[in-house]
Amino acid sequence: MPPLNIPPELKRIKPFIQRAEELDRDKSPESRVVAYYCRQWAVQSGIPLSSSSPAAKACLGELLGQLEGEKQAMSVFNRAESKQICRGFADKIFDKANMVDRAGAADKSTARTFYAAATFFEILQQFDDETSDAEVTKEEEERRVYAKWKATEILKAIREGRKPAPGAYGEDMNEDKTIDMEVEEGGAQGGGGGAEVGDAGSPGADEEEDEAEATPFVPPSAPATGFAPSSAPPRAP
Repeated sequence: MPPLNIPPELKRIKPFIQRAEELDRDKSPESRVVAYYCRQWAVQSGIPLSSSSPAAKACLGELLGQLEGEKQAMSVFNRAESKQICRGFADKIFDKANMVDRAGAADKSTARTFYAAATFFEILQQFDDETSDAEVTKEEEERRVYAKWKATEILKAIREGRKPAPGAYGEDMNEDKTIDMEVEEGGAQGGGGGAEVGDAGSPGADEEEDEAEATPFVPPSAPATGFAPSSAPPRAP
């Protein structure tokens, strides 16, 4: 399918659509599932932003049509299985970037991978309900915040001509220079108005995020999700 035309009013959902369209090219069953939930989260996040914009409503209508076309294929998984696939994919992308960063070899590609991981962790919020494990939900949010912060920090260092400082998830979070989780409060829920990582006292953060967003993320082929369902959606044509 051709790339979706996203109006300015729906800039908030652009990363989710971009990741979905990149995953469409991978064509593995796992990527197809994650792409579906990227689009579904984009719709949920975009609805509050579209009330006064015909272009935004048309965009979301096209997205809903794409979701409807995939609905039957996705029905082979229940909600818990879908969440497990999406979480496994997010962990794989995060771990790939974190391994490179810990080795002191972070570059623009590492920043793109961290940024993509943050997007995949955010879509997990659509699975949260009163039965969700609070500790698991907290860990997912911490990984999302860390990944986005790391992407911004790596690109900032490169822009300033510095070598990105190696980090490690869990260790960085416990130091004085750690991410302030309160910065993100309210910003990740369906297009809320809270600040994003890098906004507070970090000139150029918007440019760095735009750079990470604008560069295509190349998904791994057939990601190891750790989940082997008895049935799977067919490979996309």
